[in-house]
Order: sequence, then structure tokens, then C-alpha cells
Amino acid sequence: MVAGDGGNSPQQSSYAHSISHASIGERNDDGFRTENEEFIEEEGYSSAGAVFSKFLERVRRTHPSRIAWVVFLIFLVTSGNAMQVVGLNFWLRSFPKDGAPGNFTTLAVSSLLFGLIFFFMLVVYIIVARPSLAYLRCACGWRILFLIGLADAVNSYMAIYAASHTPEVLQALFTSLVPVYAAGFTKWILEDMRKYWNVWILTSFFLIVSGVVVASAYHFAHGFGGDSKGKAWWSLIFFFSVPPTVLMNIWQNLYMIQFTYDPSPEESHFFPPQPRRPRRGSMMFSGSVKKNGEEEFNADGNDGDAAFSPCETKHAPESSNGERHRFGEIEIPSTHSMQGTDTVVKLVMLACGTTIQFVLIMLTLPMDAIPWWGGSKSVHDAWTNFDEGIRFVFHSSKNSLYCMVYTLGFLFTYIGSAYLNQYSVTLCSMIGQLSSPFTALILIIVPKWNLEKGYTPWYLSLLAIVFLCVGSFIYTLWEEKTDEEKRCGERRLKEKLMLEMQHSALSTRLRSNSTFIFTTEEQ
Repeated sequence: MVAGDGGNSPQQSSYAHSISHASIGERNDDGFRTENEEFIEEEGYSSAGAVFSKFLERVRRTHPSRIAWVVFLIFLVTSGNAMQVVGLNFWLRSFPKDGAPGNFTTLAVSSLLFGLIFFFMLVVYIIVARPSLAYLRCACGWRILFLIGLADAVNSYMAIYAASHTPEVLQALFTSLVPVYAAGFTKWILEDMRKYWNVWILTSFFLIVSGVVVASAYHFAHGFGGDSKGKAWWSLIFFFSVPPTVLMNIWQNLYMIQFTYDPSPEESHFFPPQPRRPRRGSMMFSGSVKKNGEEEFNADGNDGDAAFSPCETKHAPESSNGERHRFGEIEIPSTHSMQGTDTVVKLVMLACGTTIQFVLIMLTLPMDAIPWWGGSKSVHDAWTNFDEGIRFVFHSSKNSLYCMVYTLGFLFTYIGSAYLNQYSVTLCSMIGQLSSPFTALILIIVPKWNLEKGYTPWYLSLLAIVFLCVGSFIYTLWEEKTDEEKRCGERRLKEKLMLEMQHSALSTRLRSNSTFIFTTEEQ
């Protein structure tokens, strides 16, 4: 099941943060690192060797089960991508050549299965764990879920139509840009304050691109093949299909940051000041908030009196209605009630995102009638072909088998990426690049699975895997080097999102209260 934290309490950190957030040592009662730990942390930034030593020390202190979990997530992503490639090739070829349009059928059926499976897992988890779902009332959460589904639908629709017309050389080059897109979107949407223009990142990206190029050596050697002019537009479409999948991962990360309950930011930022020292790196603030130059907002309605304290408890969200706070005579939800546990947030994100993707994909059915795009002559013909394709999927045992292989591969990728994205979208995209040489090795080991005329030699695939692994490891070391800065940025972003939600909830209640008073006075 998706539940990575099983029945763990919400106070426990998610496994996705196991490597990045594992402590080098214990904190004292005031929440501070010891002097020795601070010395190690400061020394960790001095040289590459020190960073590597710090990384090894952190891994050594991490529980083996957490390390095994991270390795398992990496295996899910790489094996899932390999299953997609092999399964889709067999699935498309199993459709009759003069029958249903396989492209749209595979796209729609797999999307439907994704939504149904994740929805079933969500229902089971709700029945068993009874988590709080109060945070689903936040409109901003549904906006992010829609963006996740939209990006997934755009990527899937464009890629599955354009892939069969785009030379694999260009496919490899375009997908090698995924880590670059991820880094750019991370700075823009997730407001990452770290500097990416450095030797670490440049070396890492160079090795990643080199690994992708080596993995596609066979296709580079044999050129584009066919009519290159006729494939130019399809190649351009495939090029534009790559950024949406990165945006989907970015918005997944944003959704998890905003709605996954994490006690550490609230203890240091949202609680009223305590007589102890603030935690290192925290950004304490009063209840008076300025937003884009607007006037200060105080929760008690006065200009300079007692500040508003959004949270007054250190307990995770319960299955009850959640805590509420008062603004004068108006109740507003607490930050606890606007967040959920790690597992339920991921399940809601995956179930809703894939369902929205399916609905949007079904709306594009008429596009299959476009002469140069789909294989149908009219909209009615597109629906007829789709209906025949559905029947063929459920009446052909081989077709159903290939469908399940492809769907299961996507499920593996969805689940693994959901956890890895919570740690680093860029690193997750780098891990995804391993799928190409990994798949090539599988096809060499099992030749009957290779439906193409040729493949990259095994030694080049191994070399590509080495390049990709080293490039990903260098990026991991850079993540370790900038871990404190990254976590401060995440806390700052979460802090901002929480305040925006509180402000939005209060504004909504104020408008509702004003309308009620106005209506009462008229009567």
C-alpha cells in the first residue's frame, strides 16, 4: 500500500525525508544542536571531502529501514518506467491495425484505472485509519490538485501521440532536459533561495546529459530514419510535452508542503513565544502580518494589541472537527485543521490528480478526428473506435495483460515519485533518467521483449548507468551541503502558505458574517 508511514503517529517524520532530515546527533531539551554538531555542520560546507564525510556520517546514523525504504522508492521509479516502455510497446501492437485507435484507448483506459485504484486505496485508508479530511475544504488545495491533473493530462496526451512519430534520438535529448526544467521550476514556484549556478550542479547536469546521450548511442549512430521533415512538427510537440510532467511534480511537492502536517514549523513559528531560546534558523514573527504592502492584520481586530496565535496545540490533526479559533465573534479554522497526515495527503493527491486527468483526457476525445493528429475520420468515428478499443481490451487476454503491465508500471512511478518529490523534484527527475539504460539492459537480458530492430550495446548501457548514478550522487551531495538552507526555505514557504490560508479563511468568514448581519437588519 502507499502508506509509507503505516500507522505511525503524525509527529513522526515521513520516510521521504529520511536521508535529508535525519539528524547527525540528538538535540538538547531547548531544541538546539550541541556545540559538536554545530561544529560538524559548519565544517561540512568547507570542502567536497568534508561534505562527503558528513553525508557518510548521516547515512551511518540513519536507521537501516529508512535507507531500505529510499532504495525501494528508487527501484519503484526505475522499474516502473521500464514497465511502461515494455508494456506500451506490446499493448499498442496488440490492437488490430484496422480497428480501434490504440493511442487514445491506452491513454483513457490507463487513466481510468489509475483513478479507480488510488480512489480504492484512499477509501480503505480512510476506513482503517479515520484521518482528518478537514483540510479538503481549502479551495487553494483543489486549485493545486486541478493543476496536477491538468499537467499530467497534457503531458500524457501530447507524449503518447507524438512519441510514435518522434525519433528516439530527439526523445532522449528532450527528456535529458527534465532535471534542468525541475531546477528552474523549483526556484520559481517553490521559491528555492539556493544558488544553482555552481560547480556541483554543472558537473551533475553534465553527467546526467552525458548518460542520456550514451544510453541513446545506437539511435545516434543510425540517425533519424524516415522522413525527418514529416517528423519535425511531432518532435516539436514531444518537446513541449516534457515541461508539463515537471510541473506536475513541482505542484505535487507544493501540495505536500502546504497540507502535510509537520510539527516542527508550527512549534517554532506558529506557537506563542516561549521563555526558551528560538530554534536555530527559525524565523519568529508576531501576529501582525504585512502582505504586499497592505496594512497590518491583527487577529483581535485592534491596531496594535494582542497578536493572533493560529495554533495552540502540539497535537496532530484528529478525526474530529479540528480546533477552531475566534476572531471577535467569528470562528476561524486552525492550521492543524487545514493540514493532514503524510499518507492521507499523498493518497488524496494521487486519487484526485489521476481522476482529474481522466476527465480532462476524455474531453479531448474529439481531437482524435483531426486528420493529421488522430486515426479517426470524424468525432462519431472516434467514439466508435474508442468503444471498440474498450471492448478489445477486456475481451483479449493478451491485451489485458499488457494493459496491466503498463498500468502497474505507472502506479509504481506515481507512488515512488510522490515520496521522492517531497524530498527533491530535481533529484527525482535525475533518478527517472536511469530508466532508459535500465530498460536497455532488461531488453538485452530478455531479447524477446525487444520489439525494435536494434538496441544500445550492454557496455554502453552500463556506462550510461554509471554516468547517471554519479551525476545523481553529486547532486545528492549538493543537497546535503545546502540542507539547512533548503529546510529554512521550505519552512518559510510553508509559513507563507499557512498565513495565506488563515487570511483567506478569515476573509471568507468576515464576508459571510457581514452578509448575515446585512440580511438580518433588512428583515
